[in-house]
Amino acid sequence: MENPFKELEKPLKTAPSELKGKVMKDIAFAKFLIDMSRLFSVNIGDIFERTLKKRRGTN
Repeated sequence: MENPFKELEKPLKTAPSELKGKVMKDIAFAKFLIDMSRLFSVNIGDIFERTLKKRRGTN
């Protein structure tokens, strides 16, 4: 049986451009979803912090 760790020493193969394009589109879509979720979500920590500052009388 051949040592599978010997494969790590070999040079990397280049990925096809179609695959690279698909991966980049998937990453862009994931970033888009993250940005959209931030728009429509509530930052509870920020709300608590602002409420406590208002109650203390500091801005």
